Amino acid sequence: MLKTKKNGFLSASKLFGSPYSFKDNCVWLKRCLIGPSKNNKTNVDYLSKQSVLNNIKPIYTISFIGDIMDVDSKDLIIGERVKNFVKGSDFLIGNFEATLTEKNIINGKKHKPQIMDALAGLFDPNKTYLSTANNHSGDFGEESFSDSVNQLKSRGFNVFGTDETPFVDITNDLRIIGGTQWSNRPCDYLARLEDSTHYLKPDSCNLLFPHWGYEMELYPRAETVKHGMELLNKFDALIGHHSHCPQPVSYLPIGNDNKLLAYSLGDFCDGKKVEMHSYGIIVKVEIGINAEGKWQVGQCEWTFLKTRSLSKTEFIIETVDNFSEFSFKYKTVQDCRVNEVYSDSWVETEQVVACT
Repeated sequence: MLKTKKNGFLSASKLFGSPYSFKDNCVWLKRCLIGPSKNNKTNVDYLSKQSVLNNIKPIYTISFIGDIMDVDSKDLIIGERVKNFVKGSDFLIGNFEATLTEKNIINGKKHKPQIMDALAGLFDPNKTYLSTANNHSGDFGEESFSDSVNQLKSRGFNVFGTDETPFVDITNDLRIIGGTQWSNRPCDYLARLEDSTHYLKPDSCNLLFPHWGYEMELYPRAETVKHGMELLNKFDALIGHHSHCPQPVSYLPIGNDNKLLAYSLGDFCDGKKVEMHSYGIIVKVEIGINAEGKWQVGQCEWTFLKTRSLSKTEFIIETVDNFSEFSFKYKTVQDCRVNEVYSDSWVETEQVVACT
């Protein structure tokens, strides 16, 4: 089952739409009041904004965006520099984390139809793939969810991340697999992260696009790093979301591969009038074949995004160089090394990429 409670099941805070245990809800509330956690026990750092992970013959270029959250019933404007960033991409992948509905519910996230106009202005809907595997897709129940999916499809968008459609074959040799670790409310119609390895396609490039980890944390927890290692032993790359703030775009050396591990892209857009919810990351990667015929990520390019109020009726998304209150050191792949990290007691000693 999707995690909606301590030990993995239905939460006592179900009424307010939270997937967490009482303890994690208290931690979440604290971070909402004082700001996101900066704890980086596992020493995970960011790749430089332009890195080459492996030497490949590029075949596809794909851009990824994070949580497409509601913008407080305002119109969304996407800035020209964001549009320019995705130019040259063959496909766009994003996490559609609200329901197209006129209903209201406590902590329910909903979009108005204008969001589809904004996304269509960013990239061709027929080449845009939206995952619904996230903790807010169950907010309004299955009927409203299905209606929302149908609205997206009627506009030409491709939708995956449901129990019936957990993955999408963009081409014959490129599969994107969705899955969520969390759901705010009980539902059985979303793809589950725990099932993601069941959908691996042989002799193809398999990219995992999971809704995982924890909110309002600038770095992944040790358990998430460990989980990422396990998943990248099977997938060719992992690009995550859910934290509502950016987490490192990093990589792990596995065998002879440098595998992309973007822990969380944060929010692509969000209408909360809170600075910490304003930031996200957009990533563009080249996918191709190496000299041995193996699928790998080649060049990886990324930048920060920020959503801000443009007027009483509009929000705008723009590229920015950095957070307003945080600074990061960007390292090249050659600058990174593998370190042993002694984590919390529930995680055994592991190796993770750390930059010096």
